[in-house]
Amino acid sequence: MTRVAITTDRFDSVASAYALRGLEPVPLPCLRVEPAGDDALTYAREAAADADLLLVTSPRTVSLLWPEQEMPEVEVAAVGESTAAAVAGSGGRVIAAGRSGLMGLIETVADRLKQARVVFPHAGGSDLAASQRLRQLTSHVEEYVVYRTVPMAPAMTTVEAISFASPSAVQGWLMTRDLQDVVVGVIGGTTGAAVARVRTPDAVAARPSHKALAVALADYLDKTA
Repeated sequence: MTRVAITTDRFDSVASAYALRGLEPVPLPCLRVEPAGDDALTYAREAAADADLLLVTSPRTVSLLWPEQEMPEVEVAAVGESTAAAVAGSGGRVIAAGRSGLMGLIETVADRLKQARVVFPHAGGSDLAASQRLRQLTSHVEEYVVYRTVPMAPAMTTVEAISFASPSAVQGWLMTRDLQDVVVGVIGGTTGAAVARVRTPDAVAARPSHKALAVALADYLDKTA
C-alpha cells in the first residue's frame, strides 16, 4: 500500500479520502495555523452578517468565525465541496460551489458580484490575482484576514507520495526534505505553481478537494505501477 504524506493540519478530516482509494495516509503536517486576534474575527463576523454575498475558500474560515453558532442568513459562494459542506454544516446558504479555485468561483458568480456587498474572509497571502479580479467586478468588497498559515518542517517519516493543498505546505516540506523519488499531488493552481518551481506535479486534483486529489493520486499510481 502506497504511503501518502498528508501535509495539511486537518489530517482527521481528510485522511479517509485517501484510505478509500487504497492509499495509506500518513500525518506529516507542514504548516501551522495562526488565527487572527479576537477583535479581527469579531469585525469579520459582524461584516459577514451584513453582507449580500460571502466568499469562503476554506472550512477553516467557517470553524474560526462560527465555531459554535450558525452562520448568518447570507448567500455564500464556496470554493470546493469540502468548504461548501462546512458552510452547510454551520447552517449557511450555499448558492455556488466552485470547482477550479477562487478565480473560477469569482467568474462563476461574476454577475451576482456586480451589485452585491461582498465580504471575503480569508487566509493571509491569498491569491492576489483573484483578489484583483474580485475588485474589478464589484464596487463594494471587504476583505478580512482571519488566519495565516506558517510553514513548518515535517517529520522524516518515509512516504512514497505527497499531497499538497497549499503553497505554505510546500514551503514547509522543502525546509528539510526534497521532492525527488516521490509522487507529488496538488490541489489548486497556486499550490501547483509552488511545486512547479522545483518540479512538475505528477497528479493534479480535478476539483479543489482532498477527495479529488486522492482520486488523481490513485489513478496516477495505477497507471505507473
